[in-house]
Formats: sequence, structure tokens, C-alpha cells
Amino acid sequence: MDEIANKNIKYILIIENDVNDLKLIIDNNKYVKECISNKSKDFNSLSSLVDMNLSQSDCIKFGNGMEKILNDVIITKNLQLKNIKPVNKKGKKERDHLFKNEVIKTIYYAEIKSNLNLDTEKCKSTSDKCLQIYEELRLEYPDYFIKMYLVGTRYYDKTIIPKIIKNKYLSIEENVVGVNEYLTELGTNFIFETEILYKEFLNYLANSMFD
Repeated sequence: MDEIANKNIKYILIIENDVNDLKLIIDNNKYVKECISNKSKDFNSLSSLVDMNLSQSDCIKFGNGMEKILNDVIITKNLQLKNIKPVNKKGKKERDHLFKNEVIKTIYYAEIKSNLNLDTEKCKSTSDKCLQIYEELRLEYPDYFIKMYLVGTRYYDKTIIPKIIKNKYLSIEENVVGVNEYLTELGTNFIFETEILYKEFLNYLANSMFD
């Protein structure tokens, strides 16, 4: 190593041989040696049902795409529903889906999640958000019946949501649903008979978005 002085501060110039020494330190570091890359897909994420490899950015886009497709399916299959989702405003919590059925005086509010397997803090904040917006809607639409859902798009049906996932949302447990229950509740008469058919639908969507 070469040393240089500048205003009484001694610096060390790293030269080629020193880089090899640093590499050796890296090679012998316990944390570094035990660190591995996890390229496997989270079983509880929506992307786990997609055959192609998606980057983290693609997974986010895919979740957003699914949210928008569900919106289109609902509006197309139930003509009594009107999309009343407001434009996002700073400081106001966004509502993923918000529909109104004037005929039966009902407001449908839903949060759409591609992965419900969140840490404890995020699960609580998600549950709290749902409950907060539910109360806001009760005040905003006093003459309407308010229905609220947390939709886990990884699961085509509520029956396959693992109990360990349901237990993360005990304060809104009855409102946690799969795609089939959500589509049924919103009067689309449209459900997936099997997970195989649901995967076919999801892969078609992924190929349409990223091919």
C-alpha cells in the first residue's frame, strides 16, 4: 500500500495487490459465505401461479394489471354497478375498488392484494386501512349498505387460503376473500371452477403484459 498525506490526514492508496487482499477478506467473511440468493417464488404471491420469470418490478405491474382486469370484469358482467373510485388525492388513502349499485343501494369497497403473506406490521396497517375506509364510507353514504373486502388474488377461492394467512387478519377475517367470492359478491356470475383454469387466465394476462 502507498500512503499519501493531506492536511495531517493519512490516506491509504489501494493498489492491485491490495484488491486481492480485500477479495480474500470477502471470501473469508462468515456473513457473506452464508448469504444466498433466493430466486424461488413465494407460494403465497400471485406471481407463483405464473410460468414466466417476473422481475420484482414486473410482479408489481402484474398485480396492478390484475386489479384493473378485475375492475373491467366486474363492470362488464354487472351493468348495475358504477365505478365511483375517486381520483387519488394527496393525504387521502387510495381505495383500490369502489363501486355503487343504485338499484339495491349498496357500496362495494375492496382492497386488492397480490400477496397477503405480509409481516405483522403491514398486515395490521392493511386491516386498519380497510376498517378506516369502511367507516368513512358509512359516513359518506349513510343511505347505502357498505360492503368491504380484502381480496387475495393469489387464491382463486377462499377455501384455499391457508389458515396461517387468515390469522394475520383476524380483525377483518370475514372480509378476507378469494377471487371467486369477490366476483360472486359483486354479481358477475363468473367464477373459476379450478385453480388450473385460474392459472391459465393469469398466464394469458402475464403473456399479454410482458411478451
